[in-house]
Order: sequence, then structure tokens, then C-alpha cells
Amino acid sequence: MAAAKKAVLITHGGDGPQNKDHASKTLAQLGYELDWRMPDQGMALPEIDDSIAITVIYGGGKPADEKDWHTDRYPWLGAEISFAKNSVAAGIPTVGFCLGGQIIARGFGSVIGPNPEGSAEFGYYPLKPTEAGKDLLPNHFRVTQAHYHGFSAPDGATILASTDAFSCQAFAMGETTYGFQFHPECSWQNFQRWQDKCQSLYALAGSQTREEQDLLAGEAHSAQAKWLEHFLNQLAGPA
Repeated sequence: MAAAKKAVLITHGGDGPQNKDHASKTLAQLGYELDWRMPDQGMALPEIDDSIAITVIYGGGKPADEKDWHTDRYPWLGAEISFAKNSVAAGIPTVGFCLGGQIIARGFGSVIGPNPEGSAEFGYYPLKPTEAGKDLLPNHFRVTQAHYHGFSAPDGATILASTDAFSCQAFAMGETTYGFQFHPECSWQNFQRWQDKCQSLYALAGSQTREEQDLLAGEAHSAQAKWLEHFLNQLAGPA
């Protein structure tokens, strides 16, 4: 049987190969064929087969409320949840960032919703690893955040980290499935685009000012890019 050579990368909001994020860059360097899919733009998802070495589900998209996960308002959302569950069931390493982590979590029984106190995270925030997560995530590791919803730990998952505002920032299911509320894949160039695009987040409690973000950006992006490269090397390895 031929080795799996393909990385399925599921994006939202029109992002794709032009995104130049750290996850796709690392997987390309490892020798994987990048199979970009944009279901919210009408693109079908592939069949699960032995050619897929890893599934990565990115953030973005627009499920604004918990009720949106129960309706037909976003038909692509159900398709992605099913794909994520099938990817996990097939033993394919499966990783989600922000909405992507929520999609994986939702497939396994998680509740998605806003912080009870109305807090958001927009900027760079230190993680607090749990005992189970301390070998994977450095203590006080600052990561990119751009969200006001979070997830509960899905059925059978292990919580790996929290922040002051959100109790579940990362979870693992077994050794090959990971959901992250934060954005280790995000480059500084991409975050600058979010600063202009996501102006409404600045008004929410907990968000950093643009000036605070700019001061923290350099060190945070450098550290999380190195961490993600190591993580994907360990999870997927060379093609």
C-alpha cells in the first residue's frame, strides 16, 4: 500500500493557498500534497481514504450562536462535522484551530458558546497547561487568539490548557486528535489582516488594544511558529 501523501486543509471565509499560514507551510516542507478545501464556498470535501495523512480544519466562518449548530443555516458546518468524525474514526491525525477545534469538539458532544461573562480574546494570551498538557504546551506560552466563543471538552477528551477567560483552550482525544481554541498557525501578516477585518472585537471585554497586540506580536508569532512546526513533525512526520 502506498504511503499517505495528502494533507486535507479545510478553510473558511475564502482563505486558501494564499493564506501562507504556519501549518500549511510546515506540511509542505514535510513533503505533503496540500489539498485545500473550502466547503463554505461550495467546495465538496474529499472521500476518506488511505491517501490522506492528516486533516487540518482552520478557523473563520460565521456560526454566531449556539443555535446555529442546530439549524440548516450553514449546511457546510454539518458536512465538516461529519468529515471530522470520519477522519478521527479512520485514525487519521486530525487537528482543528478555533472554529476547526469547535467543529471537532461538536462532533463528539461538546457545547459551543460564548463566555458566560461576555469576555473575548483578541490578541496574545498566555496559556495555562493542565497536568496532562504540560509536556505538549509550554507554561505561559502566548498564543494568538481571535474569538468570543469556546468549547467544552468533548466526550472522552483530555483538557490540555486553559486561559483566564476560557477553561478549555486545548484538548486531545487519544494520540492523534487535537482541538485548539487558539491560532498557532497564524502568521503576523495574517493577524494584521484580522486587526483590520475584525474591528468589532476591540469593543469586547478582554480584547487587547491594537497597541498591546503590536507590542506582543513579534515574540508570540516566533514562539508559536516553532512550537507548531515541532508539533506537526511529531504528529504527522515526513511524507
